[in-house]
Amino acid sequence: MRPAAWRRPGAFVLIAFLAAAAVAAGAILRVPDGSIAVRGDRILRAGWHLVVPFARPRSIPLSGRLGAIDVLRRTPEGAEFLIRIACAYRLDPVKAASRARDLRVDGVQGLAGRLAREALDPIPAAVLIPPELQASAGWATLPPPAIEAVVRALRESGIEASGVHGRIGVPAAFAAADGGGDPTVGSAGRPGGSRVTRIDTGVRILMIGLDGADWDLIDPLLREGRLPNLARLVAGGASGPLRSYDPMISPLLWTTMVTGVGPDVHGVADFQAVDAASGRRVPITSRFRKVKAVWNILGDAGLNSGFVGWWASFPAEEVEGFQVSNLVAFETLRPRPAKPAAPGLTFPADYFDTVLPRLSTVADLKFEDLRGLLHIERAEFEAARREVLTPPDPSAGNRDRQLVQQPVPLALSILTGSRNYATIATDLAKRRLDLTAVYFEGIDMMGHRFQHCMPPRTDLCPGDDYTRFRDAVTGFYVRQDALIGSILAAAGEDATVLVVSDHGFKSGAGRPAAVLPYTTQQPVEWHDEDGIFILSGRAARPGRRLLHRATLFDIAPTILYLMGLPAAEDMPGRVLLEAIEPAFAQAHPLRSVASYESIGRPRRDVVAGTTDGSEAAEAELLASLRALGYIGGDDEGPADDGRRTDPKTGAGPGSATGDGLSGADTQVFYHRNLATYFLKQQDYTRAAEQLRLANDRQRLGKNYQLLAEALLGLGKQDEALAALEEGLRALDTMDPESVLFMVQIQLAAGRTTGSGDRRPGDPGSGGTASGGPDRSAAGTARRWAARTATKPGLDDAIQGLLLDQSGRTGEAVAAFRRSLAADPTRVVAAQRLGALLPAGSGAAEIEPILRRALKQDPRIDEYHNLLGILLAGQGRAGDALAEFREAEALAPLNARFAANLAGAFAKLEKWEEAAAAYERAAALAPAAPTYMKLGSVYRRLKDPRRALAAFERARALDSQGSGPLLGIALANAEMNRMDRAIEVVREGLERTPDDPALQKLYRDLLSRTRSPGSPPGRTDSGR
Repeated sequence: MRPAAWRRPGAFVLIAFLAAAAVAAGAILRVPDGSIAVRGDRILRAGWHLVVPFARPRSIPLSGRLGAIDVLRRTPEGAEFLIRIACAYRLDPVKAASRARDLRVDGVQGLAGRLAREALDPIPAAVLIPPELQASAGWATLPPPAIEAVVRALRESGIEASGVHGRIGVPAAFAAADGGGDPTVGSAGRPGGSRVTRIDTGVRILMIGLDGADWDLIDPLLREGRLPNLARLVAGGASGPLRSYDPMISPLLWTTMVTGVGPDVHGVADFQAVDAASGRRVPITSRFRKVKAVWNILGDAGLNSGFVGWWASFPAEEVEGFQVSNLVAFETLRPRPAKPAAPGLTFPADYFDTVLPRLSTVADLKFEDLRGLLHIERAEFEAARREVLTPPDPSAGNRDRQLVQQPVPLALSILTGSRNYATIATDLAKRRLDLTAVYFEGIDMMGHRFQHCMPPRTDLCPGDDYTRFRDAVTGFYVRQDALIGSILAAAGEDATVLVVSDHGFKSGAGRPAAVLPYTTQQPVEWHDEDGIFILSGRAARPGRRLLHRATLFDIAPTILYLMGLPAAEDMPGRVLLEAIEPAFAQAHPLRSVASYESIGRPRRDVVAGTTDGSEAAEAELLASLRALGYIGGDDEGPADDGRRTDPKTGAGPGSATGDGLSGADTQVFYHRNLATYFLKQQDYTRAAEQLRLANDRQRLGKNYQLLAEALLGLGKQDEALAALEEGLRALDTMDPESVLFMVQIQLAAGRTTGSGDRRPGDPGSGGTASGGPDRSAAGTARRWAARTATKPGLDDAIQGLLLDQSGRTGEAVAAFRRSLAADPTRVVAAQRLGALLPAGSGAAEIEPILRRALKQDPRIDEYHNLLGILLAGQGRAGDALAEFREAEALAPLNARFAANLAGAFAKLEKWEEAAAAYERAAALAPAAPTYMKLGSVYRRLKDPRRALAAFERARALDSQGSGPLLGIALANAEMNRMDRAIEVVREGLERTPDDPALQKLYRDLLSRTRSPGSPPGRTDSGR
C-alpha cells in the first residue's frame, strides 16, 4: 500500500478493526512494565509482542516475594522435618530463559521450590537438623550452608534472592494457623484471615525502649550503684548487646522492632515527608507503615496492648487497648489553651483528655530538678524555662528557634517529655494489659547535645560548656532509671520486662574528634552499632549474659513467642531462646505461621485518626529534630524540591511507598535511607533503584557516589563511572573524592592510560589525540585536576595509584605518605601503602596512621580489619580480635571480615565463636579454604558430624585437592566409620599416590582396624 493510502478515512477504520481483532484474538500481546510473559520456551520482555492467536502466555512479575518455599526432609532413622524458606526475588530474564518452560508451568514459586529441593538434597541431614531439634517439637534457624546452597541454585536459574531466611522443624511446628471455622473471621471475631492458635503462657510484658542507650555508659553506672532499677532487671534476667543496622535512623529502627521486618518491607524510611495537599514538611506518619505491628497482631489474637510514644505512631491506630502517639509529648510542653485535642493523638481519642490533667509542662519544672544534670545558675534556668514556654512565632521565620544553640531549653523539654511518657506508661501499666510498651528518646537527645562534653573533655567542648554540662548525660541516665522504677512498680512483680535500645552512642575515646553530635546530617556518626537488650522476670533466664548479639529483627518474634503466638516466617529474625528460661522453652515449643498479613483485620483498616489540627505539635517535633541535626541542612532544599512527579506515570513520589495510605510524598532521604539498607545487604539492584528515585527528588553528590557503588556491585563499571561523571558535572558540591573512586575503577579494569597520555603528574587537557574525552585513569585524573586540587592530599592519592600501577614504587610510597598526612581516613592510600612497605617496618608506620584515622572516624570498617591484621602479625591476638569484631559489626556481610574474626577466635582457642564466624564467612562467600577451616574447628569441638559436612562442602568446591579428602576421612574415623574412612583415603591415593599426609593416615587407619593390605598405587620405601 502506498503511504497516501494510510491517510484515507476508510483505511483508519480498517486498521482500527484489524488491531482490535488482533488484540482480542491474542495476536498482539502487551507485557506491562515490571513483568515478563512466558510463552512456550520463550520469555517476552515488557512491551508489545506478536504472538500466536489465542495463545495464553503466563505473566510473571519481575520482582516480588516468595512467602513459603517448602521442602520435606527425612532423616536416615525415618523422622520427618519441614524446611521453609522465605525471600524477596528479582528475575534476570536472560538467565531465566533457560527455565522458561518451568516458569510457565510452575511460576516463580514452583520453580524456586524445585530448585531448593535439588540444592538441599545433597546436604546431609546431620548438617541441616541440629541435635537439640530432634528431641523437640519446635523449629530452628536453617544453617547458613543450606541457605547459601539455595541462593546459589536460584541465582543460576535467574532468580536473584535477597532477604533470605529459613527455618527447619517438625511439620506440626509450621501448622500454627488454624484453618478451621469461618476463614473470614479472625480470633478476635473481626473480619480478616484465618485464625491463629494462641497458647496461654501466663506472660504479661512491660517493654521499655531507651533510644541510644549503651552498655559502655550503663555498666560503669551499674557498678557505682547509680542505676538500681536497671541493676535489678539485669540480675534477674538475660542481657547483652542488641545489634542495629544502617542507616541508624530512629523511625526505621523502632518500626523494625515492632514489625520484625526491615524498612524495605515496613515502609518507614525517613524522619519526615511532604504533605501532598499543603506542601509542608511533616513527620513521617503511621500511614507510611505497610505491614502490621505487634499491636495489630496481638489485637487480632484477642490480646490487648498499650504503646506510648512509639515512632511513626501518629495518627494513632484503632487497637485492642490504647495507643498514645509520638506527638503527645510535643502537645504538652506548654500549658494548653482550651481547645479540642488534635484527632489521632491517642486511641481511644478521649484518652488524651483523661490523662492530660496528670501531665506536666515545663512550667512545672523546678530548679532543683536539674540537680546532678546541669551545673547552671538559677537565672539561666529561669530564662530557659521562659524560652520554652513562649510559643514560636511562625512569622519570625525561625522554625527551630535555634534550640541547638540553647542547650538548657532543650534539656528542659527533654525532661518534661520523659516525665510525661513515664506518667502515661505508669497509668497503662496499672491496667495490667497483656503488653505495655513505652518509648523514651531522652538518652539519645541528651547524647546528641551533650555527649561531646562528657569526661574526659574533648576539643569539641569549650571549657565553660564542660563545667556546666559534663554530667548531663550520666545524670540523665540516673533520672531515666528513676522513671523506669515508677513504671516497674505499677506493672507489678509478675511482669516480664523487656528493655531495648535501637543503637548505642559513642563515648570516651570512641567519640568522633571532628564532628559535633548535633551536626546537620551527621548525628548518626555518633551512633554505635550495639544497643542494649534485657529480658527479666517470668520466662527469662536469670543472670545470663548473652554471648551472641541479638538483632532488632529478633524483638518481634521473641515478643510473639512469649505471648504464646507463633513467629511469622516472613520475619527474618528469630526467637531469642538463649535469653529464655530452659523450663519455659521446654514447655512451649517454637511454632510459626507463614505471615500475619492475611490473618485478622487488614492493616489498612486500623488507622483511626487524621493529621488535621496537628500542625503545632508536628512543628515542635521537626524543630527538635533540626536542633539535633537529624533533618535540615544546606543540601536538603525547600519542600517543593522534594516533590517530583514520575515522568512515566504522572504520579507523585508518594506512590513509592506502595500502600496508597500515606497522603504524603517521599523525600530524597527516604529513598537514600532505603538504598543504604540495601547496600549493606549487598542488594545492589534495589539500592540502585532507590538512588535513582532519590535523584529524581533532589540531586545530591552522595546519591551519585552511592549509585556508583551499587552499579559497581552489579559489575556495571561503565555505568558506575558515568554516574560519577554526571554528578561531578551537575553539582559543584560533589565531593572530589569521587575522582579517586573513578581512578580506582579504571585501574581495576586495566584502563591505565589512553592515546596521547602523558606521564602521571604531567599537565594536560584530559583529551585524547582524536579529540574525544580520555576515559583512562590518567585522563580522568587530568580532566578533574582543578576539582581534586581543592582537597588536601587527594592529588597525592590519585598519583600514588597511577605511579604504583606503572611500577614506580618508591614514588608511589612517597605520594601515599603525603596523602595520609593530609587525611589519614583515605582508605585506599592506607591499603596500598601497607601493601608496598616491608612487613615489619610497614606495620610500625601504618598502625599510628590507622589509629589516628579511627579516632577521627571510628566507622571505617576496612581500617579496623587492617589494624587487626597488623596486630595479629605482632602476636597480639586479643587486640586483633577486638578490631576484627569492630570491622564485622560495621560490615556484617563482608566475608573477609568474618573469616579474619574466625581466625582470631581460633588463635585464642575460642572454638565455639570461631565456628560461628566461619559459618558466616562460608555463607557469605563459599570457598573450600573457609570450609576446611570450619571443619577443623568442628573437630576441635569434638563434633565430627558437622566437621564431615564442612569437609564434604569443601570437596564439592575443590574436587582436586587432597585436603578435603583428609578431613572427610578423619571425620568418618572419629565417628567410627572406619571402612568409609579407608575408602576415602584410597580414593585420594588413586589420584595422588605420593601424598605423604594421605599415606600416613592410611597406615594409621589400617593399624587401628588391624586390617591387612597396602595402599593402592606405587609401593616404595617411603610408603
